[in-house]
Amino acid sequence: MHSLVYRSVASESFTIPQIYGMLSKAKDYNAEHGITGCLLFHNNQFLQLLEGEEGEVLNLFQKISLDKRHHDIQMVESDFIPNRVFEDWSMAFHDYGQNGLSANLKLGQIDSFFQQSDAFNKNSRAVLKFFGSVKDVLFAG
Repeated sequence: MHSLVYRSVASESFTIPQIYGMLSKAKDYNAEHGITGCLLFHNNQFLQLLEGEEGEVLNLFQKISLDKRHHDIQMVESDFIPNRVFEDWSMAFHDYGQNGLSANLKLGQIDSFFQQSDAFNKNSRAVLKFFGSVKDVLFAG
């Protein structure tokens, strides 16, 4: 099993309704290709963890890299994993939008989210990088 984490910045013209439309298509695609994962969107930034067979994950990341609806795409981590972290989710998603939640509330929500996925009990560099990047995205100026 392969896991890949990337970050990117949404184009200014990429609206919230369009993001939800993209998410709907992504869930279908992921289910067809055996890909699971987690997507976070906050302050025009995406952070995504993908997991599945290596060829499928790398093929999807190539498609994502060519998508003009976002830019500054950076691979954070790519790693072999023994088991899926988000095995029951074709694509978990949370949009923090532009709201001004307190740091403690955001961290509490993320901790709850990861506990539900059993992510902390999986030995994976990708999960650790993803969680570290979640904090970077949520608390960036």
